[in-house]
Amino acid sequence: MGETYAEAKQELEALLSALDQLRSENPGSALVHAVAAVRESLRSGRFTVVVAGEFKRGKTTFVNALLGAEILPAAVVPLTSVVTIVRWGEAPRAEVRLLDGRTEEVPVEDLASYVTERGNPANHRGVDRAVLEYPAESLRDGVILVDTPGVGSVYRHNTDAAYAFLPEADAAIFLTSADPPISETERGFLVAVREESARMFFVLNKADYLTERDLAEAVEFTADVLREAIGREVQLYPVSARRALEAKTAGSAEGAQASGFVEFERDFRDFLLHEKGLVILLSGARRLRKVVIDEVNSVDVEERALRIPEQEFARTIEDIEKAFSDVLVAREDVRTLLRRSADRLVEMVEADLADLRERATAEVLAECEGFVLDVEDPGSARQQAEETIRAGIRRHVDEWRRREERRVAERFWGESARFVEETNALIRRAVDVTASLLDIDLQVAAIPEGITTETRFSYWFFEELTWTEAMLPNVRRLLPGKMARRMLLNDVRERVPSLVDRQCGRIRWDFVQRLDRSRRDLERDLDSRLDATIGSLRSGLDRARQEREGAGRNVERTAEVLSARRAALQQPVAMLDRMTERFTAETVKERVS
Repeated sequence: MGETYAEAKQELEALLSALDQLRSENPGSALVHAVAAVRESLRSGRFTVVVAGEFKRGKTTFVNALLGAEILPAAVVPLTSVVTIVRWGEAPRAEVRLLDGRTEEVPVEDLASYVTERGNPANHRGVDRAVLEYPAESLRDGVILVDTPGVGSVYRHNTDAAYAFLPEADAAIFLTSADPPISETERGFLVAVREESARMFFVLNKADYLTERDLAEAVEFTADVLREAIGREVQLYPVSARRALEAKTAGSAEGAQASGFVEFERDFRDFLLHEKGLVILLSGARRLRKVVIDEVNSVDVEERALRIPEQEFARTIEDIEKAFSDVLVAREDVRTLLRRSADRLVEMVEADLADLRERATAEVLAECEGFVLDVEDPGSARQQAEETIRAGIRRHVDEWRRREERRVAERFWGESARFVEETNALIRRAVDVTASLLDIDLQVAAIPEGITTETRFSYWFFEELTWTEAMLPNVRRLLPGKMARRMLLNDVRERVPSLVDRQCGRIRWDFVQRLDRSRRDLERDLDSRLDATIGSLRSGLDRARQEREGAGRNVERTAEVLSARRAALQQPVAMLDRMTERFTAETVKERVS
């Protein structure tokens, strides 16, 4: 494509400015709302980028290098499970969101007191996540960096945080380094997220620590490990985040080039354009194209209706309105089918949850029973038993959710495409009947299948499993060992099924809510597209009726005005045709590659 997201976005924004003049001539038209909606979509477009890496790989320094300033606190001990989100802001600003739902603004320089283990040991402040706003050029296009705590630290929940974010991110950066070489923990992480690897960039940090020969060996070794873990060839970027940060701070283009960062940033931003930027741009261009074509149709309908003989006008309008009514009745059938489809997805989730409940209960119970039977001092093993149960349930639930999220999303996508086509058939029907009754040619601007990317089934990836009470009662240390073991075993056998069932209930509620929301969003979007088509045709008929009923009627003068408006609309249609063709070709090329 040879252009950045910002450049392509600028082109579409220029077209929006041109359409501002056209919409002012008809302030009540759908074009007014479409221009505003697309402009807001471009303004609020977001690229969520997860940065994952093992502790002490220089991950925070790497993020600071992306920002071009030393903003995030680097730590010499592992971070807590607090995720730090960095997004564009006119001025530096930080806030922490607490587990109890409150949000507190904090000085940027105090961020370390909330997100590092040293400043916030064991997360005693109860921080859910931190949000930092900063005016970095790298964030201006809508990039949001998600700095996860660290894969493979001494805190298991840190690795869990990285797992949780990857499925919904637009891209991810996996950071390792040559000193020490890539670890078994990192390799295990990559094997587990193999399905997400197409959207991952791989960076070998601390390249400046090695000689040229040693760096070449480190790159070759790391690339081999990555290829084995991911199952395909990957491009590895050797960089020095420290030197890149120093160079950016000092304004040294030569230093930035020497750090290896320039090549990475160029390729990464190009990837973002093709991964999500094209979706935003293509969606906006397609939406504008449909509305502008609707507007052209409205002009053509008005002009033709002005010339219909008086004795035929009322009957023609009546026939068209009857056709519109029939289309809207048929839409109710589509709505019913869409709701039934969503219900079937819920049934699928329920069946999969039943399998999870049975499997997780049996396996976690077996693991915990083995622990209780083998532990030397059952009287003081309550805390260890709790941790074993928590870890077992979390492991099963996390693995299940990753698979189920993908399965439900794919099914929802497929079903959505079907209902997009059903609605397109209704749009074609409304336009074709109007064209036939008025004996004119009208264009049909169908809803693209890609509409489903705007209404996809998605999930909130900050959610954590909750444990609302202590799972096991205290076991008296003074009880005889055999009695303490028996009591602990009974407690485990009672609590494991109960806790698995509770978590499955929460998951079901979550899936049902999100499926219903996604279904309603899709239904609303499809309805609005059909309503806009019928509304534009009716608008042309209504203006013709008013013109015919008005005093001093001058058909030829009105026709001249309408002809000028049609000509003014044809130019943006041609531009949008070229734009959508170009963006679509790029999207298809990316899918093939």
